[in-house]
Amino acid sequence: MKHLPPDDVRDLFKEQRRLAGSHNLLERLSTLWTGALLGERLARCSDHEIGDLLSLVQDQLGLFSPDFAVCEHAKRRLQRGLRRDE
Repeated sequence: MKHLPPDDVRDLFKEQRRLAGSHNLLERLSTLWTGALLGERLARCSDHEIGDLLSLVQDQLGLFSPDFAVCEHAKRRLQRGLRRDE
């Protein structure tokens, strides 16, 4: 992936997943704060960087799930728009 999102976005992405899976209620609640930070960082990402993040999301989904299909469609649309602009 040539246009990876900034490290801080990927780190927040991983941290929010970790917190969401925690058995500690306070850690799970802190996903709200982490989610807000992630939203702020994502707003600064390019379409291609968002497409690359969708690839990371797809890794967690089943190949034949509708969620996977939505991610694939969104990723291709974002990346197609970038190729037109280049």
